[in-house]
Amino acid sequence: MNRYSVLLIAFLFAGCATAPPPPLTADNPASPSAPEATIRPIRNALGVDDLTTKTRQIFVQAAKEQPSPAPTPQQQQMDQMPGMNMPQE
Repeated sequence: MNRYSVLLIAFLFAGCATAPPPPLTADNPASPSAPEATIRPIRNALGVDDLTTKTRQIFVQAAKEQPSPAPTPQQQQMDQMPGMNMPQE
């Protein structure tokens, strides 16, 4: 059985090796006469677009409307301790 398998495989390889390759048309990308791909300019992914501008406006408006938090009693006590003065925001 092994002898027949080896002969069968040898005939298959011999048949594939002697067959001429199919011709390449100009539509085939592997053809040397095929046109090159068109190159589109890359858009700036980090640029500011309309959605980014709108989002920034919403954040600025929300920051203006939000009142600053009142200092907690613990913060007031720490401000009175010598050497514990924190810079105010």
